[in-house]
Amino acid sequence: MATTNANFRVDTQAKDQFEAIVNQLGMTASTAYNLFINATIQRRALPFDVTLDPLTIPEVRAKVEAELERRLARENDPTTKWYSGDQVREMLGLNK
Repeated sequence: MATTNANFRVDTQAKDQFEAIVNQLGMTASTAYNLFINATIQRRALPFDVTLDPLTIPEVRAKVEAELERRLARENDPTTKWYSGDQVREMLGLNK
């Protein structure tokens, strides 16, 4: 099998992190790139999903605002029982 060099730009920090991870997996960056390329060829698609967030910014804002309102309503509900972190740890038997 003939080989060729592939040159592309990548963020230095991302490259360093990538190489550290693939080295921990026992392979070189070159091996990982080849795995990616061969998986793409085999699947005739990228080996992971590439999608756009289906929500628009106004939709995200509306969801966040609705969640905040829900939480504020719950916080002001006199029937809601709140526990501190220490109380939860005690109930779970995690106090040392």
